[in-house]
Amino acid sequence: MQKAALFIDGANLFFTQRHLGWHIDFSRLMRYFTSLYQVVQARYYVPLPDIPSAEQAAFNRVLLTHGFRIVSKPVKKIVNKETGEVVMKGNLDIELAVEAMLTEHLYDRFVLFSGDSDFMPLLRALMLKGKDVSVYSTRGISSRELYGDSDFDFHDLSALEQLISQSESGPGGTRKEHAHTSLPSPGERFTGSVLSVKPYGIFLVNPYRVKCLLPLGFLGVSERIVDLAAIVRMDDRFDVTVFHVDTAHDVPEVTVRLSDPAMSEKLAGRVKTRS
Repeated sequence: MQKAALFIDGANLFFTQRHLGWHIDFSRLMRYFTSLYQVVQARYYVPLPDIPSAEQAAFNRVLLTHGFRIVSKPVKKIVNKETGEVVMKGNLDIELAVEAMLTEHLYDRFVLFSGDSDFMPLLRALMLKGKDVSVYSTRGISSRELYGDSDFDFHDLSALEQLISQSESGPGGTRKEHAHTSLPSPGERFTGSVLSVKPYGIFLVNPYRVKCLLPLGFLGVSERIVDLAAIVRMDDRFDVTVFHVDTAHDVPEVTVRLSDPAMSEKLAGRVKTRS
């Protein structure tokens, strides 16, 4: 049986689960991989606050119980001296890449849980060393370079829901299916939460489970936005209207426009505060 190492980008996987609308059961996840490979190591990379919450501590115990090693570092608080704004940072991409290279003699297959294309140099370096590489994420938010490159063994987590998701029992203890919603039509409105922020716009968690982009130009802000990530908060909610639906891709892509003047004003205020 082939030896495999699991490396999980915890922050990225958190947002992937939000997009999918269901949570991974890590005991089932480990059983799934041990049925396929001899798992020689499983690492979960996550930034942690100085004092973890009770929920985080319980989650850590679950990971440790099922054979995962937790690799973490404190979240850094960076204060903008001009505005007084506090930005939280805690990226472990470098730690993951370094440990993957240092331990490559232990495994034959490298399994990465992340949709971040920043890991492509690592994946290619491991392939040059003769390693098999598998990537697990979802096409809804994963970088196109990862699932569009035929050299990578890409697996969409949405196809594994019945195998690795947390169980939800209905009457008689039978497993309930997650409801699938139809695509929205232009003009429909809904409220979305922040999935990720890019220089060109905000990707939103949405009730349709599609790739949903709120472009920079559709925020209703007349001020020039230099750093969008600096003015968007992860707890922001956006009341949006569907502008365009594109079904030409494997995962439908929806473009929306912000339809909440109060939020537009709030964002404009944040821009002025930073200028």
